Amino acid sequence: MNSSRWGFALIAMLLLGLACSNDVAGGGTQAGSLTLRLITPHADDGAMTFQVSGPAIESATAANGSLRLFTRREGGSTVVGAVVGALANGALITLRVPDVGAAASYTATVLEVADRQDALRTSLTGYAITVTR
Repeated sequence: MNSSRWGFALIAMLLLGLACSNDVAGGGTQAGSLTLRLITPHADDGAMTFQVSGPAIESATAANGSLRLFTRREGGSTVVGAVVGALANGALITLRVPDVGAAASYTATVLEVADRQDALRTSLTGYAITVTR
């Protein structure tokens, strides 16, 4: 193989490697949304308090219009909130973050849950919040 073909082969392999990379924009960050998904063992949850922490969090909104979300910030990387409505398994809250690639760095915790008659759950066993892209 002559040197021009080697050069062409090397460039083709380099371009193929870049095209197959999971790296967004050559190593940069990508702003976007993460979803907090609720796992609940009950079908009649009506309110929940939670905390989410990690790298910077720009904003938090309810995942759908039937839920009401109230939040307060504790610094730029922690949000404490309450969500009210007919809570069910699935998407609960949408976070706007500067880097969706850091999704694994966020943690969310269920603090308290009440049923739809406003009685606090005596146990949080079976409750969880996952953070997904």
